[in-house]
Amino acid sequence: MVLNSKCKKCEYICNSIYFHQNFKNWTSGNKNIDKFIQDTQLSAHHYVSKALEWIPYDRFYNVKYVEKIEVYRANWIDGKIYKWDNYNQNWDRHNQNMIVTIKKLNNSKEITIEFLNEIRKDHEIYGITQDPETKYYMMALNYKCEKCNYLCNAIHFRQNFINWTSGNEDIDKFIQYTQLSAHHYVSKALEWISYDRFYNIKYNEKIGVYIANWIDGYIYKWDDKYQNWGRYNQNMIVTIKSINNSKEIAIEFMNEIKKDNEVYGITQNPETKYYMIVLNYKCEKCDYICNAIRFQQNFINWTSGNKDIDRFIQDTQLSAHTDYGLLGALEWIYYDRLNNIEFIAEDKFGKIYKANWIDGYTDEWDDYVQNWARYNQNAFVTLLPY
Repeated sequence: MVLNSKCKKCEYICNSIYFHQNFKNWTSGNKNIDKFIQDTQLSAHHYVSKALEWIPYDRFYNVKYVEKIEVYRANWIDGKIYKWDNYNQNWDRHNQNMIVTIKKLNNSKEITIEFLNEIRKDHEIYGITQDPETKYYMMALNYKCEKCNYLCNAIHFRQNFINWTSGNEDIDKFIQYTQLSAHHYVSKALEWISYDRFYNIKYNEKIGVYIANWIDGYIYKWDDKYQNWGRYNQNMIVTIKSINNSKEIAIEFMNEIKKDNEVYGITQNPETKYYMIVLNYKCEKCDYICNAIRFQQNFINWTSGNKDIDRFIQDTQLSAHTDYGLLGALEWIYYDRLNNIEFIAEDKFGKIYKANWIDGYTDEWDDYVQNWARYNQNAFVTLLPY
């Protein structure tokens, strides 16, 4: 797109010029509505949030009527306009597939600036569309939680209900109940976890549960950029405990378990058909997730190439329950994490070198970044023959 005309008000090519250039590419089929949308766009010199757009009805899916509040709820494929992208010469958009409210307008005369400003006191307004069957014009607004009055965790969970099922209505309802209650704290919500998201599944006969690695890790917060849940601790170790029957799953039962555990979700063994709850994996000695568990979780991510050396390093790590115990834990250090390697001496065992160790030593577990905090990056170390 080549634009030569500058905005008379701004004296440069502003948002209103980009909108104006596109007028010929859309119409609502109603001159009054076209003019109204165009006026909002021509006024959006600096802030695109002031502009409405014409949204074809086929850009929505999962359109459902909410009888209680007499509006429609739907997913909007494109998401809202965020800013002009000079590189792609088009509008950059955020929140693709976002949930929106679609509210019917009785007639096009309702649409005035005053009417719009009144609605904007409580809503973001994205644009206007038309139901192809009823021919009613409708406004696309932000979708809000009735309790929170904004798009909270519960709404994001609800949006995903159509994408999973446990195969058991009682369990589905229970999981959905925990999710719809998690307005502010996602830790209160359970999720349905497909059994194929676990690997290294082993039965611990001593305590009568399974131990496994969970590929995805637990939900941490909603990520607006990717329109999905941000997760922590991918490939984390979890405990999987069988439930004798689905009737065991009740709020009281779950609250009792949560006194001693973090509960992440429910799964089903495809062979036995037993439903199972997925819990945090705790150290049998410490009764919490200690340093030894953090190390164990990472065993799959490294190897020396020698089973005896791997086992020796792992044994030192599995003994490092406390922060003080970290002093006795070894780790496998890849050679490319060393810089400025220099020969300094030779003894009866072989040559001795010095080097800078890029990463520095393990100091403590950092819960925020879910990794080891390290000190003395680029510290000098001595390399002895082994």
